Amino acid sequence: MSDLGFLPILLVGAFIHGVLGFGFPMLSTPALILFMELPRVVLLTLVPTVSINIISIAGEQHWREALRRYWPIPAAAIVGSMLGTEVMLNVDPEPLRLLLALVLVVYLIADRLPGAEVERHVPRWQMALLGLGLGLMGGMINIIAPAIVVYALFTRMNPLLMVSVFNISFLVSKSGQILGFIANNALDWNTVKITFWVLPLILLTLWLGMRLRRRMNLKTYQRLLRASLWLIAIVLLVDGGIGLLDGAMFSGSNRTT
Repeated sequence: MSDLGFLPILLVGAFIHGVLGFGFPMLSTPALILFMELPRVVLLTLVPTVSINIISIAGEQHWREALRRYWPIPAAAIVGSMLGTEVMLNVDPEPLRLLLALVLVVYLIADRLPGAEVERHVPRWQMALLGLGLGLMGGMINIIAPAIVVYALFTRMNPLLMVSVFNISFLVSKSGQILGFIANNALDWNTVKITFWVLPLILLTLWLGMRLRRRMNLKTYQRLLRASLWLIAIVLLVDGGIGLLDGAMFSGSNRTT
């Protein structure tokens, strides 16, 4: 993929994030990973992700309440993100592609579940465990939305607070991810700087999505998003499965020789 070949994917992801309040990394990461390695995807989405999350949080009225009630989640996400980044940079990428596809499938299924009947109280240590898991997931595959959705369904969390917790946790986890890249001497500033040039266009697309949020038929839009995510998940599963099969066959041929 050329230096700017990734731009349409980022623009679509930003628009979806503007309309739904989340979704930029959840769509852009699996779409980009079809064309490049995961560490490069993380670096290309770093600046837009941080910028989009800051703007999203600033535009939400409930982020202070979300932080007050659920602060153990983003606090632990930093540690998990550092550990997850360490895994991403030092293991075979093919299993991570499959993990990414499976996480998408879990999200798409969980999003259809009815959830709890009444709100459930979760102790802070359990929130911290969730935050650690979110950080691990974000560090390894650059996505945390599925876990937040499952948690929100289980606890019947207020949807507005769910979006705020998602944006805060993902934003905070990025600091741990950056530290992980620096610790492994893998932070390629040339890749990061590419997105600075297109950031105004990405933010404009985000703004358009936010403006259209109240005017669009969200049910139709969500159906299109789900169909796109299912397609990407299936492609990743097939592509990742073929990659693992080729690797196993290559390993077997080496042993026989």
